[in-house]
Amino acid sequence: MLQELADARYRFISLHVGAYGKQSDGGIFRHSSLYQLLVSNNFSMPSARKLPLSDVELPFVILGVETYPLLSYLMRPYPRRQLTESQRLFNYRLNRGRRLVESAFGILAGKWRILNKPIETSPDMADRIVKCICVLHNTVIDIEGVDEAFLLELQNQEDSFSTNLDEHERQVTRSNNRSNLRARRVRDAFTVCFNSDVGRLPENSH
Repeated sequence: MLQELADARYRFISLHVGAYGKQSDGGIFRHSSLYQLLVSNNFSMPSARKLPLSDVELPFVILGVETYPLLSYLMRPYPRRQLTESQRLFNYRLNRGRRLVESAFGILAGKWRILNKPIETSPDMADRIVKCICVLHNTVIDIEGVDEAFLLELQNQEDSFSTNLDEHERQVTRSNNRSNLRARRVRDAFTVCFNSDVGRLPENSH
C-alpha cells in the first residue's frame, strides 16, 4: 500500500511504501517516517503565518480524510453528524484542497500503467519500482508541467464518486482518532476564517 503527501504542484514530497492493505490510513501514518519527522520537528514545514487581510496567525497543515488523526499539523473533517453550516463549509474547503493528492495519484497511475495491476516481483523490488516511479513523476512535472486537459478529466471523475466512509471505517475513526485541544482549536480557527470575509476570497486568488 502506498501513502503519499503531495504539494500544490501535484508532486510527491513524502511517501511510505509497503504497508499492509488492511491497515487504516491513520495506522499507516503513525508508522511512517513522515509522522516521526513531524513529531520530532524535523520535517521542513513552513512557519506559521498570518492569514490574508487578517491578524490571525495559523500553522501550515497537512490535509487528510476522516480516518486520519486530528493533530495541530494535520487537519481532518468534522464528523458528519449534526454539522453546523460553518463546519460544513470547513469540510468542503478541506476536501477541495485534498483533491490535489487524489489528482496526483491519478496523474501517476495514468502515466505509469504498471501501477494499475499487481507488480509481479519481490516485495522489496516492488517498493523500489514504486519509489522510482514517484521520483520520475516529480521530474516530469518539473520539466513539462501538468497536462491541464487530463487534470480536468481526473477532477470530473473525482466529483462523480461519493466520499462517504462505510460503517467499519467510521468505527475505526471513532476509536482511534482522539484529537487534542490544540488541534481542535486550530481547526476551529480555520473554520472561523472560512466563514469570514477572508475565507470568501476567490479560490484562485491565493
